[in-house]
Amino acid sequence: MTLSLVQSREEGVKDWNKWKSVSHAEAKAEICHLMIFCDALFLHTVLIQCSGNSTATAVVRFSVPEDHHICLQCGGSDSSDVVWTHRDRKVLVSRQGSYETNKDPQRYHLLSDGGLCLLRLDDSDGGAFSCNQQLVAELQVMTGVDFLVPAGWTLLLPCSDSSKRKKRWSQRREGGRWETLLTLFRNGTVRAERSRISLRNEALQIQDLQPEDSGEFLCNGKLLARLSVLTEEVEIKKKEKKTPVNALLMVAVAGMGLMILLMAGVCVLLTGMSPESGRHRAAAVEYVQHRLVCSPLTIHACIISECEDSESPSPQEEAIHYASLGRPNWRGGPSRTPADQNQDH
Repeated sequence: MTLSLVQSREEGVKDWNKWKSVSHAEAKAEICHLMIFCDALFLHTVLIQCSGNSTATAVVRFSVPEDHHICLQCGGSDSSDVVWTHRDRKVLVSRQGSYETNKDPQRYHLLSDGGLCLLRLDDSDGGAFSCNQQLVAELQVMTGVDFLVPAGWTLLLPCSDSSKRKKRWSQRREGGRWETLLTLFRNGTVRAERSRISLRNEALQIQDLQPEDSGEFLCNGKLLARLSVLTEEVEIKKKEKKTPVNALLMVAVAGMGLMILLMAGVCVLLTGMSPESGRHRAAAVEYVQHRLVCSPLTIHACIISECEDSESPSPQEEAIHYASLGRPNWRGGPSRTPADQNQDH
């Protein structure tokens, strides 16, 4: 750590010597360029944060009939240590290295990749599922044939025909005719007739449910469900989901605008300085002074604090200030001849 401080100190002295030799115009241009760079860095950092938030592990929401099964994926990349919990209270299964625990092996199965399979679903399996304290899924277990499912959820409809013959799922909207959604052939080939339709967990899967998905569903002529898709709940959830990202973007834009105004003000202030005053050099040197302690987000405050001082410190105070920093006071009082110095001795 001491070596790092010494190196940083040496870099600061080199930068100070460099700033001493620049012209008035060069100093103004360099400071403005630095401020523009910090503005861009700030906006880039916030946008990355927003992007990181938006690409976080999504929570999947399934609606599944009772007595069926479903497998959930753990959001983490490490499958050696996993803990699955239900409704944030009870631990269903866990794995730590080669040691595993399972509350009910007849109903829960832990996959090699850390996923969890729920067997023979019943009403008590509804609710939130978390893997390693991260919410990964919400489950709605449905009974009977009349289903009310929120829009945006994923619906699973298994075929009640357990034979090995071809399976065909069909739908009829209100006042419409029967239309084929998906066909599973005996050789395992699957043919889906619409987007958002697929085969998962040996069932018809409809992702991102929409109001137009409402209607009756058959498999090989047998009624599976009468589905009604609700929209009120999902509208609230989507609004809550978008709010944090929108708030971060608003903060980024507002902060960027404020920094641009500050940058313009400082550049105008620097333009009005006279080269003889040496104030532009003071701003530049003070920036180098604070370079090791100012973060990119506070660099504007550091520069502005030096440029907006209405009065210069007294020669005595300035000498003490630079002595404490271990550097010569290049803005000191009038120069003295060797003869004057000899008289002091």
